[in-house]
Amino acid sequence: MIIGIDLGTTYSLGATLNIDHQPVLLPDNSDKNVLYTPSILHINGNNAFVGQSVLYMLEQNPDLNVIRFFKRYLGDNKELYMDMQGEIWYPEAVAALVLKKIKYDAEIYASNPVEGAVITVPAHFTDAQRKAIINAAAMIGLPVMGLVEEPVAAAMHYGLSNRSADRNILVYDLGGGTFDTTILNMNDKGFYVVSKDGITDLGGKEFDEAVAEIIHQQFEQATGKPLKFNGRKLQQLRAFSEEVKIELSMPGVNYIKRVCLIGDESIEVFITRREFEKAITSQVERTIKILKRCISSAGLHEQDIDVLLLVGGSSMIPFIRQYLAQKLPALADKIQYHEPMKAVVFGAAIYARMLAGNGAMVADMPSELKGVTGYNLAVRAVDTDSGRTILDIIIKKNRPLPLKAKKTYYTAPNNAGKMRIELVQFIEEDDVKTMGVLNVGPLPSNEANYPIEITLEYTEDNTVILQAYDPKTGRELEKTFGKEGMGANYLAAQKKLVQKAFINNVI
Repeated sequence: MIIGIDLGTTYSLGATLNIDHQPVLLPDNSDKNVLYTPSILHINGNNAFVGQSVLYMLEQNPDLNVIRFFKRYLGDNKELYMDMQGEIWYPEAVAALVLKKIKYDAEIYASNPVEGAVITVPAHFTDAQRKAIINAAAMIGLPVMGLVEEPVAAAMHYGLSNRSADRNILVYDLGGGTFDTTILNMNDKGFYVVSKDGITDLGGKEFDEAVAEIIHQQFEQATGKPLKFNGRKLQQLRAFSEEVKIELSMPGVNYIKRVCLIGDESIEVFITRREFEKAITSQVERTIKILKRCISSAGLHEQDIDVLLLVGGSSMIPFIRQYLAQKLPALADKIQYHEPMKAVVFGAAIYARMLAGNGAMVADMPSELKGVTGYNLAVRAVDTDSGRTILDIIIKKNRPLPLKAKKTYYTAPNNAGKMRIELVQFIEEDDVKTMGVLNVGPLPSNEANYPIEITLEYTEDNTVILQAYDPKTGRELEKTFGKEGMGANYLAAQKKLVQKAFINNVI
């Protein structure tokens, strides 16, 4: 069985193609009416609870210690959670538990083992974040056929139902925790990414927090005292804020007037749709800025776009479409929805079938997918003339994949037979992210200015492969690469935690 997985910030889904070669969602193994897995967990010793069961537990115990929004921390290599036994969990291991649950759902649904999966990632995910997803899958023995970017997957699903020669599709993907935008050219041969961009910390979570701030202020005005939070109160405020956001996004609803209980106190909350829209305007404006930057990076104008495809649960807020039409008038009549909640995972399932060599079964689906680099890939180096630290770009953003480049660097005096190189990724120079440190050695010589050739390969999954050579002999040199401060065995230890975890009392 081949599946697609949308590992989301707030909800995760699995899908496959049915006997008619149409994508279908994979139901929860314990309730066939539940077609998604909330990305929330509670870990207690060897028992891990994932998804809907945790929401039920929170209803009984709002003080329950849970893990949310782990997707935002993938690739950080930082401790995320300590369970009741004192075990430390990193983001990869937490992601692995969600993948394990979805894999089990698929196998119960089909009565067959999962032989491979395509997992979606945000378009702006870094090399470290993508490799964290691959590491998470490896912990549970899930074969990863490939990674596909979420806007690309959505466009593939759209293209399956809306065939037309040579169209430029601009995807606006606003989910629970991330925002992505991608421009693709679709023709009868395939999908070709032209440009992409995104923000890690923007989604429905920020909209919930904007509503929560309004409620918080109304509570303090009504009670005349500051609202002090604990786990129970935060859970109540979070749940109520999300309900208000959803209700104010429904057609014809101009305000809500409801009793809100936080702790032992309650007030009547009154929020208009206009207040809600004003509260989220600054965040929506950030998406417009990124959208325009993506169009500019592609060397295109608004008039060159044929379809503006809105994807993700948060994109369904009416204000989003209205604001896009206002700020991008040339695209106002080109805005479309196409199963915005399912498009990403359905596209992943379609791509999985294509990679399995059965693309022809998907109703003459175009068979080629070509991406571009998401970041400028550079070395933080010292300019020998000025002595200043510079960003020496080796591979530029939005270059067609796969791509390989090489650059020669020279050893410093007193190098002790080693070379240390810091690799970074960035879109703009004011937001540089460290990929890791490449340590090369022992070197053939301790002399200063000895040449070392570094080869960087960007794969079709947008992950990076590094190699180091002695250009004088052509021999590959020993190297290590990673974020400094991490123990070499931390992934192996995390894998053991995942493998012994008993999920939802069934897996």
